[in-house]
Amino acid sequence: MKEAIDDMDLQIIKLLETNGRMPNTESAKKLKTSETTVRKRIKRLIDTGLIKIVAIRNRAKLGYDLSGNIRITANTKKTKNIAFHLSELDQIWYVAQLAGYDEFDVEFSVRSQHDLLVLLDKINKIDGVISTRPSIRLRLAKHMGEFMAKFGSDKN
Repeated sequence: MKEAIDDMDLQIIKLLETNGRMPNTESAKKLKTSETTVRKRIKRLIDTGLIKIVAIRNRAKLGYDLSGNIRITANTKKTKNIAFHLSELDQIWYVAQLAGYDEFDVEFSVRSQHDLLVLLDKINKIDGVISTRPSIRLRLAKHMGEFMAKFGSDKN
């Protein structure tokens, strides 16, 4: 069942995407409403699973200078096992099973080209993986809204 949200909820979500630690009083001031309204709406959004407020690492500032995605062609009878093993690799932070030419798309961050070779070797050893096609990200223009675009931009 889809949860109903209105324009006020969407505005609150947008503010939290920019700064998840923004005080409710500041959000209320920007939205011209009460702190109680903001607090109750945030609680409802969290309780219904519509949002989750978490810390997001800046992988580039932590030394993970090389990032991108890897398309994986696999034996379709082994996708559950492959997805499990891909999800266990620390350098991979996103795993999607696909319908189409490839079976998986994964996003990675590593410290060096050598670390990428090691990661590719680990992936290629997973039972059922047929081939991998890595792409290196040159610049992050947009990701997860305004905050992530700024987070990964050349301006930081």
